[in-house]
Amino acid sequence: MALGMKQTLNMIIGDDKNVLAYAAYINGSTDEVENVKKLVETNSKEQFIILTDLLGGSVNNEMMQLLENNQNIKLVTGMNLPLAMQLQIKESTAEKITDEDLNSIINQSKESLANVRNLLVEKRMKENDQIL
Repeated sequence: MALGMKQTLNMIIGDDKNVLAYAAYINGSTDEVENVKKLVETNSKEQFIILTDLLGGSVNNEMMQLLENNQNIKLVTGMNLPLAMQLQIKESTAEKITDEDLNSIINQSKESLANVRNLLVEKRMKENDQIL
């Protein structure tokens, strides 16, 4: 999922050397998780925003351990493309992403989720109201 998300970001926004993707637990290997931990530990003064797919998932649980020792890490779960895009754009224009920025971006990305059938029904109802 991470590698696909990175490829999609590259196609839409362009390659960003600050956006890294790690495919964890491929074939049972934890090498990539360890690579992330080493990267964070050796760059402890840098801000890291880590996106994971699932709260309570293996990767998220591993990354939660990093929060204890580093205030520069922000961990967001429930990764989706609008979230990743907005973070990449914000990161390119700001020195650091604040908690306020991050919360705003998370809320905006939540708004991209929709039950399309309901949207279509609402649209048809509005169109019918306009005809009458």
